[in-house]
Amino acid sequence: MEKTFDYIIAGGGSAGCTLASRLCENKDIKVLLIEAGGSGKSIFTQMPGGNGYIFGNPKFDWSFESIPQPSLNNRKILYPRGKGLGGSSLLNGMIYMRGASGDFNRWRQKGLNGWSYEDVLPYFKKSASAFHRKENKYHSHSGPLKLTPAGNYNLVDEAFINACVESGSEINNDFYNESLNGVGRYDVKVWNGKRQSSAEAYLKYKPKNLTIYKNTSVIKILFEKSKAIGLLLSKGKVYSSSEIILSLGAFGSPKCLMLSGVGPYEHLKDMRIKVVNNLPGVGENLHDHPIMPMNWGFKNNDMSFSKYQRIDRAIIVGLQYIFFKKGVTSAPFWSTNLFHSIREKEMPELQIFMTPMCFKEEKYTSSFNIDNLLNFGSLFFARGKKAFPGLHFQINLLRPKSTGTVRLKSSNPDEELQINPNWFSDLSDMDDLVEGMKHTREVLSKPSLSKIVSDELLPGKNVKNDEDMKESIRNHVQTGHHPASTCAMGSDNNKLAVLDEKLRVKGIKNLRVVDASSFPDMISGNINASVIMLAEKAADMILQNNN
Repeated sequence: MEKTFDYIIAGGGSAGCTLASRLCENKDIKVLLIEAGGSGKSIFTQMPGGNGYIFGNPKFDWSFESIPQPSLNNRKILYPRGKGLGGSSLLNGMIYMRGASGDFNRWRQKGLNGWSYEDVLPYFKKSASAFHRKENKYHSHSGPLKLTPAGNYNLVDEAFINACVESGSEINNDFYNESLNGVGRYDVKVWNGKRQSSAEAYLKYKPKNLTIYKNTSVIKILFEKSKAIGLLLSKGKVYSSSEIILSLGAFGSPKCLMLSGVGPYEHLKDMRIKVVNNLPGVGENLHDHPIMPMNWGFKNNDMSFSKYQRIDRAIIVGLQYIFFKKGVTSAPFWSTNLFHSIREKEMPELQIFMTPMCFKEEKYTSSFNIDNLLNFGSLFFARGKKAFPGLHFQINLLRPKSTGTVRLKSSNPDEELQINPNWFSDLSDMDDLVEGMKHTREVLSKPSLSKIVSDELLPGKNVKNDEDMKESIRNHVQTGHHPASTCAMGSDNNKLAVLDEKLRVKGIKNLRVVDASSFPDMISGNINASVIMLAEKAADMILQNNN
């Protein structure tokens, strides 16, 4: 087995697959990609409507949990994270969103040269092909990630859009041209009925100069003084002649740094880990999008996707997909969303998703009974948990002020992390979510939706005043599945910065972090497209240094 490579990438997720593909375009270098999971291949990772089966499945999901949250009545937050080549792009909602131009201009204003919107836009274009849109300043037809309009768009989506317009919103047919506000149908990472995970988009054909280790865990980084020279793996040691790049995600990358002795001095000493470099920001600055769910019933339950759980209908849609890559499971169950501003028109604070099917995100526990058999299609929707008829909304707080931490429990790499999202430590975040709930209720009161929905099911029509709504948030808020910023880029005067503007770990040679943990702060929308953009830009930086 070869032990020395030019570049070693730890983590085969959205950033790692992108980086590996792009670095291997230089045929003179040898790249190793290390993934703790398997190939990520399954009919359910391929099927856009199959991600409910992937959630909670230990083969594909790390199923992290937070520590109990005092601000949420001591609830733990479930954090599904992808396991296998493709990472969380194996189980996410496939929604393609870039965030607002102001997000990246803010990064530039923080002193990060090269990260303004004009700087990153070419990498968004380089990564994605939107053949249904004209090639222009914002869209290309040459990226490996193939996009299509959301495929399960139907009469309920049209009713939602019309009700939003009746509530004062504008229709937005292109969320990718610097105009984020409004309501409309978005693009998704689906092509010919298949999920476009980063592995499918970037590594469908493995380059000859790429070696992939699957089912291999990274234990820690090997150093020669302050220079990263290799990795200790579950299957031995490997060495790099150029650089090591961590792409282990917002939880995995800070964990690896801390286990390797790079992180907050006092925490590492408490864990009895030898300190290689005191970087207080490692594991700090955890950002995420808290989401508040709301449900309404339908007057006609046949309008809900939950009808496909029934065994006869599930078999039909399953066969449709297997033989023709068609039908309801050939597209995500989400098709439209609303960006809504409370204070800033150009930088909406809220993103509201809608799907005609109600469900609850919770930890998977295996069970078998006649009811589950008769509702066989529940494995498409919620891994054995039944969805039920209704209209489900998720109110996504885009730029929360509250931030959390990621910490080790011990120096044992197999030990679970202490993940503390620390939501609502800034009380204004709770106020903004309440405003989102109120606006959602206003939208549901408009004629286009009121004629098809019945009662409010969650939190319920008896929850009326602000305090009751806040208590409902404490009991029901969940992750938006977008943890980020735990190894944040930052300028030299930022004491919590872990990386410089070229994604290099401060004080360590030949080591970068390229994934969502590298974000300086949170962006306005789903983050996967920006993670891939970041990896595209990082590959250019690395290859330019190599030349």
